[in-house]
Amino acid sequence: MEVIGDMARALVLRTNQVRLRQEMDQLAVEVATGFVKDAGQHLHGDLTGLQSIDRSLARLDTYRVNTTEATFLSGTMQTALSEIQDRSETLSQSLIAAELTPNSALLSTMSDDAENALGQVLNGLNRSVAGRFLFSGTATDREAVQGVDDVLNAARTALSGQTDMAGIEAALDSFFGAGGTYETTVYQGSNTGLAPLKLSETESANLDIRATDPVFREVLKPMIMAALATDGTLGLSQDVQIEMLTTAGQDLLAAQQDVVELRAGLGALEARVEETTARNSAEHTATNIARLDLVGTDQYYTASRYENIRTQLESLYTITARSQRLSLAEFL
Repeated sequence: MEVIGDMARALVLRTNQVRLRQEMDQLAVEVATGFVKDAGQHLHGDLTGLQSIDRSLARLDTYRVNTTEATFLSGTMQTALSEIQDRSETLSQSLIAAELTPNSALLSTMSDDAENALGQVLNGLNRSVAGRFLFSGTATDREAVQGVDDVLNAARTALSGQTDMAGIEAALDSFFGAGGTYETTVYQGSNTGLAPLKLSETESANLDIRATDPVFREVLKPMIMAALATDGTLGLSQDVQIEMLTTAGQDLLAAQQDVVELRAGLGALEARVEETTARNSAEHTATNIARLDLVGTDQYYTASRYENIRTQLESLYTITARSQRLSLAEFL
């Protein structure tokens, strides 16, 4: 009977140890996470509300990624457009004065300045972030336009044989027109625009600005005209050179309004993305609070229970150790 009693006592002690350890582990998880470990038991098997909240949080996390991406891309686009505007505006001011300085050396300097500006604008159109080119449509893995040398070579071929301003303008209009060399050769991106980024249930961001946009053509056309005005292979007279530089300056100045409007539209989009980000953040906070109310734990109460269970478990270990040392000799 004594042996059976010892075995029964050991089994009871071990069972209580396992129960207390399991409860202690559960409380440790709840203290660390702030949420109950077994949501199903806590909600008596009704998980409908919790699942709805979790779906909302997952959707808001997706929106958060999209708004972050939209903010980053639109900001980088705005920077590129600002550089294009500043450089083209500065160039237009100097080109307009070409007719006031009919000197071969100064005209060549103006053409060189236009070529440098053209290179900067093309680099702006080839701007990339994280290996993603911004103005290439869906072809984000490649540059939007060719380099300055290739562009000038293509334009030089288009202007070959032209001797007056009318012919030069007609050739450049064809170069930049629908189906022209700019679309078919210079532009290397995709003709398919990027799909809008979903920012919320009701908002989306359309960041489809490609290098084929008419705004960029109106900027590039006078720059190329000015860069090739004094090109030796074209053999143009000085009068035509001056007219090309002056006209390029005027056209470039007139194109600034379109650039400003494009930037304004992008700025409005940036503001809308910022507002949507704020709304999504507020909704995410409110949804998290709702989830905490549903399956959250009282941290103070849970920590107190944890300490209580730990004390019980230590006491049980002490009792178990002492019971295992009991013997008839010690009793007597």
